[in-house]
Amino acid sequence: MARSHSATHVLHATLRRILGDHARQQGSLVAPDRLRFDFTHFAAVDSEQLDTIGMLVNEYLLDDPDVRVWHATRAEAEAAGATAFFGEKYGDRVRIVDIGDASRELCGGTHVGHGAQAGPIRIYGESSVGARGCAGLRR
Repeated sequence: MARSHSATHVLHATLRRILGDHARQQGSLVAPDRLRFDFTHFAAVDSEQLDTIGMLVNEYLLDDPDVRVWHATRAEAEAAGATAFFGEKYGDRVRIVDIGDASRELCGGTHVGHGAQAGPIRIYGESSVGARGCAGLRR
């Protein structure tokens, strides 16, 4: 699961880079053999964008960045640029996971030690989960 979890962090950062800062994680599944990532976006992600996202994630992971875990106050983490999208889960002291310079997120989960241990990934598709009453939610 560490492999999939680390890959979700880089995928999230890449989605925000390509689609915009509004593309925010809304949930994920991290299993030993796969991951699923739910995020906000106002339209379908076209095949060219998906190819670009997959290529960038894999290039970054296979470049083998260090994965570093550190602790700080929430204020220090925010000042350092850490993102937190499930803010209510965190107290005054937080755990931050850096994956090279691509991702810095508050996270309590299990991660690999180096990016190449998480990649490569393959994106099989993207679709709306709005049929379940969640307008603007993509998977």
